[in-house]
Formats: sequence, C-alpha cells, structure tokens
Amino acid sequence: MLPDRERHALREIELELQASDPAFAAAFAGRTLREKQRWTLLLALCDVTAALMLLVGLFARDAGLVLWGTVGAGALVAWHIARAETTREPAPDGTTPAAGSH
Repeated sequence: MLPDRERHALREIELELQASDPAFAAAFAGRTLREKQRWTLLLALCDVTAALMLLVGLFARDAGLVLWGTVGAGALVAWHIARAETTREPAPDGTTPAAGSH
C-alpha cells in the first residue's frame, strides 16, 4: 500500500494527464462496461456448460463427461474467486477489505 503522500502525488499526475491528453488517459482507464459484461456472460456460459456436462455424464453413465464436468467446475470456482478478488473495490479509507468479507 502506498503512503498518502505518494497516492496524492499519483492522483495529481493522473488529473494533469487527463486534462492535457484525455484520449491517451482514456486508453489506460481500464476495462469498459461492455468488456466486463462480455466476461460475465462468458463465465455464466461456462458455468452452464460444466453443469450440463456433469448432469448428462451422470445420467448417461459416461465417466469422461463426469470427469471433465468436475474439472471444469473446479476451474470455474477458481475463476470466480480470482474475479471476485480483482473486482473488489477498496473501502472508503483506501484499504482493501479482508478476504471473505463483503
């Protein structure tokens, strides 16, 4: 975590950059809302696919589908956790909330 003085200096540089060259600053502003929605949709489709693989594998007694559905579900759990960690917003005092707290 940066000290307040350095955070303040970086914020001033950011504001100066936005005022002098808005197009350049916008290129580094982060992901757009449309891109976030695209990743959310992709994650939801992967969830549905893994669940269907498990269900079809169980009913068809196909060990391959059950195996890959389970592996996919485990990977998706890790993806959900990683995404939650990266999208967690800082608290009003500038600190990052503890893991597991919402």
